[in-house]
Amino acid sequence: MIKKPTIALVAITAHTINSFMLKNIEYLNKKYNLLIFCNDISLIEKKIPKNISLININFKRKLNLVSDIVSFFIILYNFLKLKPKLTISITPKAGFLTALASFIARISYRLHWFTGQTWVTKKGLVRFVYKISEKLIFNLSHHVLVDSHSQKNFLIANNIITKEKSTVLLCGSVGGVNIKKFKYKKKSKNILKKLKISKKNFIFLYLGRLNKDKGILDLIQAFNDIQKNYNTTLILVGPIEEINIVEIIKKCRNIIHIGQTLAPEKWFSIANILCLPSYREGFGSVIIEAGACSLPALGSNIYGIQDAIIKNKTGFFHKVGSVKDLKKKMIFAIKNKKLLKKYGKMAKKRVILKFEEKLIGKKLLEFVNSKLYFKTKLIN
Repeated sequence: MIKKPTIALVAITAHTINSFMLKNIEYLNKKYNLLIFCNDISLIEKKIPKNISLININFKRKLNLVSDIVSFFIILYNFLKLKPKLTISITPKAGFLTALASFIARISYRLHWFTGQTWVTKKGLVRFVYKISEKLIFNLSHHVLVDSHSQKNFLIANNIITKEKSTVLLCGSVGGVNIKKFKYKKKSKNILKKLKISKKNFIFLYLGRLNKDKGILDLIQAFNDIQKNYNTTLILVGPIEEINIVEIIKKCRNIIHIGQTLAPEKWFSIANILCLPSYREGFGSVIIEAGACSLPALGSNIYGIQDAIIKNKTGFFHKVGSVKDLKKKMIFAIKNKKLLKKYGKMAKKRVILKFEEKLIGKKLLEFVNSKLYFKTKLIN
């Protein structure tokens, strides 16, 4: 019996695996032995096939020199011991640690997935260091995947990657959308009653991490001006990452903050439009998840989001960092509910046609098969 090649998948958080990689893992597991490295592994144990090896590493999301060095040596030890044929890393820190460890361990094929750049909003030395680390990830990898075409063009223009050594699977995204989970559910409207929100109110929704880079401060400022003249509510769903945001929300009328959720689809089902005023985004997976629930989106006109929204078909854009333009587009949304419903229907059709998770999973398996086959032929 021929032994299956081993693939090691490395992500900093279990949340990354849970949100983007479950269907990909299902497909890869058909042909390969899988090792998964991340923190809080217990959060995904029940969702991962039992034949897959799960290795918990106490990664820290933010830079932590001691913790990062320890994590690096744990990865290196496991690579030397378990000898995977291919490594796949996701997110910048996982990419850097994995690229370095897999290079030292002489892994046959090293693959990294670019999902957005932290250095875009940084300045000075910090920006330089982050850019250099991404360049190093690319140089130590045999190939890289990028989760949107516009991001790929941006990275090429900034001399981080090359066209020849990078690929976007289909129309983009890492794991696509589970259309069985993400669909409109009318019964979710009961949430409005629980939150004491009038059915007549226009509902703006933000879902994701709440921090400055995501444009949350711009969204709150624009909404504060709007709610003085319109019956509207802003619902923020996700963890707050900056303390000052807590105080700002407390001072605002008609803004409701909900913590992190395991059922984002129910929030998509009660809103009129999703807002993503981000300053940096690799793709904007939340937009296509919302689209699967027939919810259109208003997003900042930046790379990544440009792949997730089709202008005047599945949503529309505002100028990044412009509270004035964001406010203008939010008022337009309030005044054009029928148009939004049309955009929502088109968004759903597009997601089913181009971003269904099975499409991405099959394409990733084909891609990995081709790279490992080619590498094996070279070695032999």
